[in-house]
Amino acid sequence: MPYEKKEHTAVMTSRQRLIETLVIFRRSLIYQTKEFFQNSTLHGVRYIAETGRPIGEKFMWFCFTSIGAVTALVIIMSLWEKFQTNPTITGLDTDFHNQNVVFPTTVVCPETAYDHGKAYEEVYKSLANYDADKAQQITPFLNQLTSLNFDNIREAGVLAEGIPAELLAEHTLRDWAFRAQTPCENTLNSCKYRDEDIVCCDHFQPIYTEHGFCYAFNSRFMSTATEDSKTGPPHDLYETDKKWALFFLPNSTSRIFIFSNEEYFGSDFNAQIDWTDDQLVEVRISKKNTYTTDDARQLSIGQRKCIFSDEVKLNYFPDAYTFSSCMKQCRMTKAIKLCKCNPSFYKPISNVPMCAVKDFACLNEYKLNITNIKDCLQCELSCSKTVFNIDKLMKFMDRAEASGVLVEFLTWPIIRYKREVLFGWVDLLVSFGGIASLFLGFSLLSGVEIIYYFTLRACCMVYKNRQELYEIEQRIRHEPPPAIDLQLKLKSHSKPANSQTSSAVLQVQPADTQNVDLYSLSRQRKSEKDYLNYSKSLYRTPKVLPDHGYASSKDKWQFDHGQYLP
Repeated sequence: MPYEKKEHTAVMTSRQRLIETLVIFRRSLIYQTKEFFQNSTLHGVRYIAETGRPIGEKFMWFCFTSIGAVTALVIIMSLWEKFQTNPTITGLDTDFHNQNVVFPTTVVCPETAYDHGKAYEEVYKSLANYDADKAQQITPFLNQLTSLNFDNIREAGVLAEGIPAELLAEHTLRDWAFRAQTPCENTLNSCKYRDEDIVCCDHFQPIYTEHGFCYAFNSRFMSTATEDSKTGPPHDLYETDKKWALFFLPNSTSRIFIFSNEEYFGSDFNAQIDWTDDQLVEVRISKKNTYTTDDARQLSIGQRKCIFSDEVKLNYFPDAYTFSSCMKQCRMTKAIKLCKCNPSFYKPISNVPMCAVKDFACLNEYKLNITNIKDCLQCELSCSKTVFNIDKLMKFMDRAEASGVLVEFLTWPIIRYKREVLFGWVDLLVSFGGIASLFLGFSLLSGVEIIYYFTLRACCMVYKNRQELYEIEQRIRHEPPPAIDLQLKLKSHSKPANSQTSSAVLQVQPADTQNVDLYSLSRQRKSEKDYLNYSKSLYRTPKVLPDHGYASSKDKWQFDHGQYLP
């Protein structure tokens, strides 16, 4: 029992000491608040806490300081919003001398991407086991694979119902699609580049995407049955070339896509031209190139709304970042996550299985989720991008003797746009400092001063002047606070009230006009003259600091320790 009593007493003692320390720390904060207000360089705050100032004057300065702080805060918030939403500006690049231009990627997607005879022969020898009737039933499935995408994947699943799964498993669906594709020789007849004849199939490479089988000129990748591989250097144009154009003659109805060589072809692109037989289409294009200066790297991706080519490394397209490759990777990632396989019309991934016929139901079920662009908001435009606009499109019908597609630059590209920082971190700091200084007289050292007063200095005072703070706290508890004087007049000056008055202003009593003689009148004029001289001398002699009403012996303690009062 005595041990428990001692332990209880120790706990109570430690709790009391903690409460006592908190009370003393509160008194130290009150003192530091008064010290900060009296010595701070912030505009107007010293008048709020100055002892002896009328309450009306303190309230007036409090209102002025609050209005200045609110105004500065509103302007600073507007500058911050501008910095977050619109910190860059785009203008013409005047220092631009273009020597060569990369010709845009031109993709030809035939409406019929399969070769029926080739597909039938492949099915007859393998899947149908030399059964002609069965080959006729299975061939449409292979034809469908050459243009497989999320829109027709359900129909492909229906066509595959009668095919033995073990026979289909001998090859991947991508491999079966390549066995049925229409060859380049049957897609393009004749081609010209720079007004010179070229071999079409040497320059148009096969690509397999959501648009099915297509052939692309100047593409950055080409497709095979096992991978998407890089192509060689792009085709350039020079200002001295005979013609800045590409001409080709498709063999059947086709869709034509024209876009920058930097991009990856996929479902993000729409066809600009629908070509049919015996038709001559002339397309006049212009190039618009925009690049972003390196000083924009100081901004976040969300602020500048673009990504540098080396800033984000994509898992499936690691060469260089582009918007189209990011969107394609986003769709691939969602398909792999939801269905645990990679669709055959996407780039093959080494450690991810390719989707089979049994996965078509899953892909069809989640196709809206996979193709939903709202789930790919992390994909931003590239900071260096090239856009080809069609300025003039002319179609001539019934031109069997001169049909084809001509893609030509309208004028030589001589304009480039530059995107640079309009409002960076340094500009933001200067703006914040100017506004805070204008309205409040605030600087970075003022912030350090605030932290110093209310942390280090307040804590040090608790440990160095603990006994003094404790005595003041006890004294304040037992004495009532002083009465608040609402009068707008200064109180008496330095000496106590019971001593002789040494006020800087003499109280002159009005003269009695009924009992005035000549002698007293002359003495009164002399006194007025002496008072005038005395008043003038006040501007040449140092003023006496006021005691603000704490002159009586009763208020001596209050005068000595008034800075500790709230």
